[in-house]
Amino acid sequence: MKVYFDNAATTPLHPKVIEVMNKYLAEEFGNPSSIHSFGRKTRVLVEEARERIAYFIGANANEIYFTSGGTEANNFVIFGISKGDYSERKRNSILVSSADHYSVLDAALELSKNGFYLQIAEVDSTTQILTGNYKNLLSNSTSLVSFIHVNNETGSINEIKKLASYAHDVNSYFHSDVVQSFGKIPINVKELNLDALTASAHKIHGPKGIGIAYVKSGTPVNPLIIGGSQERN
Repeated sequence: MKVYFDNAATTPLHPKVIEVMNKYLAEEFGNPSSIHSFGRKTRVLVEEARERIAYFIGANANEIYFTSGGTEANNFVIFGISKGDYSERKRNSILVSSADHYSVLDAALELSKNGFYLQIAEVDSTTQILTGNYKNLLSNSTSLVSFIHVNNETGSINEIKKLASYAHDVNSYFHSDVVQSFGKIPINVKELNLDALTASAHKIHGPKGIGIAYVKSGTPVNPLIIGGSQERN
C-alpha cells in the first residue's frame, strides 16, 4: 500500500471538483470573452468564481486576477507592481527574502538585471524573517517588499501583518506568496494589510494550471502578458 505525504507539492483533485470540472470541460466550454450565448454563460461562471475567491480573502472581486498557476501569479505581481510603481514614483528597489520561492527570487533577480536594485532580507534558522535586518534595508526608494507567508520547505510562518506595516511606514507596497497557507489558515487581506497576494489551486485539491493574484485597488500594476484582453488586459 502506498501512502502519499507530499501535499505541500501538490494534492489530488477532490471528487467534487472533478464532477464540476467534467461538466464544463465537456458541455459548457464557451470562451468567456465571446459575446454569444456560450461565452456569456461561461463568463458568468468565471465571475462567480472570482467573487467567491474575493469573499474568501476579504477582497473585492475586481481585485482578483486568474493566472495559470502560482509561479505566473508571483511573476505578474513582482514584475507588474515594480514596473508600474517605477513609472509612477521612480522607485527602483525590490526587497525579498533568501527563503522565498524561486518564482519570487528569480523574478526579482531578473529585475536587478534591468535597472532595479535588489535587496535580500536575512532569515533565521527556521526561515523566518529577521525583523531587525529587514527594517534596516527599507528606504524611501523601496518599491515592493515580497515575503512568503508559510515556507514551502520548513513550514515556518512569517508575521505578515507586522512585516507589512514596516513596509507601509516607508510607503512601499507589500506582497505575500500564500500558496502554502491559502485554504489552510484564515487569510484576510485587509487584516494582514496586504497590497498583493498570490495562491494556487492545486495545493488545496483543485486543478493544476489555476492560480490567483490579488492586487489591491489603486496599486499600480503592469501586464505580464501582452495582447490578450482577458483579466482586464
